[in-house]
Amino acid sequence: MPIREPRFNQGKLTMSPPNMKPWKMSPPSMSPLHMTPPNMLLPNFSPPQFKLPMLSASRYFPPRTLFEEDLECPPSIARFSLDDPTVCVIGAYARDTNGDPVNPTKAGKEEGRIYLARVMDHEGEVRGDAEFPPDEPRKKIIPNMFIVDEIETPASVVDICWSPSDPELLMATTTDGALLILQVTIGGRSSRIELLSSHRISSSNTIITSIALSPIGNDIAAAGLSDGSVVLFSIPDELEEDDQIQVIRNFRPHGVSPILTVCFSHDGKELFIGDNKANVSCWHIGRSAKRQPEMKWFDDSTFVDGDAVTKLLSWPTERSPKNTIPRRRPLLLAGCDDGMLRITDLTEKQVTPPPLTQEANIFDQTEKDLDGGIWDMALLPPLPRKSQLEEVDVGVFTPAAYPNIPTDPDENGILVSCLEAGARVFVQREEFMDVFIRDPEEIRDKTEEELDNEKGIEKDWFNRERQFEWYNVAEFKEHNGRCFSGSAVAFVDYDPIFKEAGTQRKRRGWRLLTTSFEDKKVHIWQVYAD
Repeated sequence: MPIREPRFNQGKLTMSPPNMKPWKMSPPSMSPLHMTPPNMLLPNFSPPQFKLPMLSASRYFPPRTLFEEDLECPPSIARFSLDDPTVCVIGAYARDTNGDPVNPTKAGKEEGRIYLARVMDHEGEVRGDAEFPPDEPRKKIIPNMFIVDEIETPASVVDICWSPSDPELLMATTTDGALLILQVTIGGRSSRIELLSSHRISSSNTIITSIALSPIGNDIAAAGLSDGSVVLFSIPDELEEDDQIQVIRNFRPHGVSPILTVCFSHDGKELFIGDNKANVSCWHIGRSAKRQPEMKWFDDSTFVDGDAVTKLLSWPTERSPKNTIPRRRPLLLAGCDDGMLRITDLTEKQVTPPPLTQEANIFDQTEKDLDGGIWDMALLPPLPRKSQLEEVDVGVFTPAAYPNIPTDPDENGILVSCLEAGARVFVQREEFMDVFIRDPEEIRDKTEEELDNEKGIEKDWFNRERQFEWYNVAEFKEHNGRCFSGSAVAFVDYDPIFKEAGTQRKRRGWRLLTTSFEDKKVHIWQVYAD
């Protein structure tokens, strides 16, 4: 399948003005009433060939950071809790390390640190523009972060993964090949993080570069190692005892090439693996992972220009809106060291490896400084439907807290960490094809869910397959150091401009946290979908 060129940078609509020359008489001897009118043809209207993604923060008007926190150690990985969006853990390298997370062989063996942070909502006030008549202050939600606890680790922290089955449990990997099991207890300012046990699944000279836990909650995990091996293991029953990890399988999917990323499919049956030689493979492991892994496909050509596949993400994820999965094509998103986000189509079962459908660049055509590449990707969590915002309290949003509020299947995206290039936001939008206007009388009494169902499965109103594209719509460049990681939560804020019946409206968006390695900072941003 040929790559469809991204249409985000194509020309906008154009209009040709009519000929407005004065009226004239022909011939002059005839009556003045016999005159030739000017050319009054309608303008040459050319509709745009793309559907512009909606996001209030754009690449051309990047938002400013709302909050910065200085750390004692350079941060390498950050992850918000899956169940409590006010909780975030930040893994870091040693304070004066010379290690390099990009190169596993130079990662350093010094002691690291894990921070436990709380990101809380505070209600503030903003005033209107001075050019307009005085207006009463408007409400606004302002984030504030507190480091409530921290612990030292035997070596620098490389990766962190929360357990999908236990909201207080997480696992971390270090540069000396150790696997740490930690517990987070939330109690306001008395919140704490403690190390339960340490386990070794490889030698101290091997680095665990990536870890992933099965999304179906069966306590199965996979770890990628710098020596080229992948380890499948189960989480022990006695979490407080060291070296109790039970290794299920240990295999080398790509020879000796260091593994940089592993991820499960949303049903937990398949494992995707990427290495630093631009090789990607898919392995069938089953739900229990006890059977011998079976290779489904191996791809050593699609990503060859990327030099290294640094992050894989199976799309949609288990945290995507539930009504998204049956309507979208399952995809595999691959972040590469050359700054390209490559998307392959997993529905083409008869084609192995799956075909490449799009290549999206983190850089705009106007950017001259092309340093940077993709190192990490994080899901933008589901947002409530716009029509249901008045039923949702301002602040962070989770579907579990509002079981009766449907999430919006059309608000999907990822936060991309781009090393020297800062961070970017990519969103998935339906490709513009044709203008279609429904009869208002036909949809007057129908809900948004009913209208979605009428579109059909991956079909538009003309019974054609609906095409989706990934667009690079927002960028963050205030990092003085390399951005190795980021994480996001959904939230609802007050709209500072519009009111209805004297009451401020609400708007939805994402709160983003990004890390900056050399200057030892974390940044908090907010972008809005409406």
